[in-house]
Amino acid sequence: MPSVENHVTEALFLAKQQLIRAIIQSKTKPYLPVWGELFTSLRDIARIGQQTKENLLLYSLQPTGSLWYLYQENCFHADLPDPGISISLSQEQLIDALLKGSFSPKLPSS
Repeated sequence: MPSVENHVTEALFLAKQQLIRAIIQSKTKPYLPVWGELFTSLRDIARIGQQTKENLLLYSLQPTGSLWYLYQENCFHADLPDPGISISLSQEQLIDALLKGSFSPKLPSS
């Protein structure tokens, strides 16, 4: 019988995967609407963070840094160590930034 922890881990993995797919799609096919996919995946990630009471790493940023969901603050957080900047964003602010090309995920080398 699958455990609740496995279900949460799988749900988080799928939400992160959907988020990255939507970001890539917004860049490769800008004529397709992806706002709803971004909203859904970020909402799911935030819900999982609140349920597990854990800060969640969404992905590594290009070229350096990381994007997090911080459950205590209930916000998304971009940590950019190179210039030494930390940015906290609401879900809507993050979606707008992603659609404008900010906070791109670091993709694995082929």
